Amino acid sequence: MTFKLLIKKVFLFFLFIITIKANAVESNITVLMYHRIGDNKYPSTNISKELFEDHIKYLVEEKIKVLPITELSKYLKKEINLPKKTVFITFDDAYKSFFQNGFPILKKHKLPFSIFVSSHYVSNVEGSDFMSWSMLKEVSESHGLILNHSKSHESLVGLDIQTLKEEIEQNQIEIEKNIGKQPKIFSYPFGESSKKIEEVLKLLNYEIAFSQHSAPIHFNQNIYRLPRYALNDEFGGLKRFRMILKTKPLKVFQSSFDDSIINTDEFHFSFLSKIPSKFINCFVNNSASIIKKDEGKKVILYLSKLKDGERYRINCTFIDQKGEVFWYGKMIKRVN
Repeated sequence: MTFKLLIKKVFLFFLFIITIKANAVESNITVLMYHRIGDNKYPSTNISKELFEDHIKYLVEEKIKVLPITELSKYLKKEINLPKKTVFITFDDAYKSFFQNGFPILKKHKLPFSIFVSSHYVSNVEGSDFMSWSMLKEVSESHGLILNHSKSHESLVGLDIQTLKEEIEQNQIEIEKNIGKQPKIFSYPFGESSKKIEEVLKLLNYEIAFSQHSAPIHFNQNIYRLPRYALNDEFGGLKRFRMILKTKPLKVFQSSFDDSIINTDEFHFSFLSKIPSKFINCFVNNSASIIKKDEGKKVILYLSKLKDGERYRINCTFIDQKGEVFWYGKMIKRVN
């Protein structure tokens, strides 16, 4: 190959990459989060095997594209486009009930998925709630990615930088020792993150990271605090599942607070949207109080009765004249 031809090929390659980024098309993207499958002892984190199978059947019958989570990382870097409607399936904690009741369903349909693992809990004990390394290895050989959920599954909030690094790096080492090389993609224990934690992940070259607040995925959001829809028996009925897959991002900008940690029992923040504020409804969980004030396209939220140690999920939605749902979510935690 001549030098001139080599230069031409290099030029065409970079032109191709630039073209992809310039023409990146925003897709309707949903990340689903599950924990236990068919384990009725823990209703808040469990979904029945039957309902989980209904979810998967719906995705298959509607021909909704389910892709490996690595494709989401490429998409958010604007390296690739995704199908107009795309779903990513994730599981936190590597419970044995997934291996027994969920994995066979996904394997049957040859669907890709990700499991976020804390190595401290991986167990060979027969009565353990958690999967063994041999189970995780089997999963990894059938379209499953085994990803980082910290070593101990303790809250990362409040840890010093060195301890944070150890929690993340030692877990990645343990995963790759037992499973082989895996993408550097992270899920926060309990969904709890902060700007400090996110900076550590960035320093350690993690591609993306997930919290546990609800919303669709879109460009120009914090890639180290991505949302997922948590699904269980209470909030995973097929009607709601179908609605979730149709939601679109309620895009906000000029948010007055971009962290996740607060230290008072009262908190207020604001953001702008292209939608007039009066058409947006906002809610908060865990018996906190929320008051919304409207200033044109500016939403102002006043929250109170926030308890120390509690996590709060704020959901704001807008429903247009066609019945389409636009969703914005944010998670905060009060820490004294």
